[in-house]
Amino acid sequence: MADSTILNLDLQTTGSNAGTWGTVTNENLEKVEKGIKGYKAVSVAGSGTTSLTVASGTSGTSDEQSRASLKFTGTLTGNKAIECEAVETWYFIDDGSNRGAGPYSLTFGPAGGTPVTLVATTGSKYIIYTDGTTAFDVLADAGNIKAGGTLTTVGNVSFDTGTLTFNTSEGNYDARFAGDSETNLLYIDASTDRVGINTATPGKDLDVVGTFRASGNTDIDGGTFTFNTTEADLDARFAGATETNLLYLDASADKIGIKIAAPTSDLHVAGTMKVTGAADFDGGSFIWNEAGADLDLRLESLNLENMLVVDGSADKIGIGVASPADARMEINQTDTTGAIACLSLDQDDNDQPFLFFEGDEQSDTTGNITTGSVGAITKYVRVKIGTTSYWMPLYATS
Repeated sequence: MADSTILNLDLQTTGSNAGTWGTVTNENLEKVEKGIKGYKAVSVAGSGTTSLTVASGTSGTSDEQSRASLKFTGTLTGNKAIECEAVETWYFIDDGSNRGAGPYSLTFGPAGGTPVTLVATTGSKYIIYTDGTTAFDVLADAGNIKAGGTLTTVGNVSFDTGTLTFNTSEGNYDARFAGDSETNLLYIDASTDRVGINTATPGKDLDVVGTFRASGNTDIDGGTFTFNTTEADLDARFAGATETNLLYLDASADKIGIKIAAPTSDLHVAGTMKVTGAADFDGGSFIWNEAGADLDLRLESLNLENMLVVDGSADKIGIGVASPADARMEINQTDTTGAIACLSLDQDDNDQPFLFFEGDEQSDTTGNITTGSVGAITKYVRVKIGTTSYWMPLYATS
């Protein structure tokens, strides 16, 4: 007598097992039956390596090796390896083991060969085939799989080197992806052809209920960009490379700030401003340097760099001069090539005096306007040219 190499059947030979043909034949039939539909619970408790049992002469009731279906039970205390014989065979396996505190790994395969590592999820099912050297997880490397009902997985799902298509028939089938604490982290509403993030009822093609961040370029083309359509108290901030509040929309104040998060005017620029086109101020007053700080103002013309200068530190005005020093207003005619006066006064209102001067009279030549008694000359006006003072006579009568 010799056992078969796969189902471990007791093979009859001439003169062997005299008078035992019926017993051995029934045992073999039991093994064949269990090899086709048999089930047996196998304890995998503990750690180390355990081999499936092989038995003869017991009608196959204690044999584990030839069973079609095995259920692993028990709690692992370390990494565990379950080995079958190194022959061609296959198994249905129901892994009901507890992986312990590790959780520890559980492998199954042919003795001395390459095993399959079972995932650490209690209740997982496997179809494992071995060629005697290597064990293969059939469902881990299957061809086309089609489920007529619900397909549920508690492990990782990896899609690689292929296209994932959902709702190929374009029916009214929604898709929902949940997060750790968000039920509708991503929701595809087929009935409205819309996508929602953090919402199951998207009101737009893409409806994000929460924050949105784009770390790359954002291109908005072919439509209108509207911010804060509901006109709520919602601010908007645009940062620059080094400026936190490059552009700030303060909704509560209905004001816009540039380089400032608390604008006090409809448009508040906390920095320099340059206008290369026309600027039209209409319907309001123009105020320069209302805070009374040391701030200069300079207007430049086509050929005159200092057409008009307000020297904030000196409280003086200059025309044609960058730093007025001799008077509250200093006019410097710097153009020597053209015939142009330093100051031209044109009085078209003939019933008004040509020049109005308001100041105190002096009885001597130290003041601005002095009294005199030479002929009809009644007053003098002092004019300083260079370092020399001159007096212009004023006649009270024509």
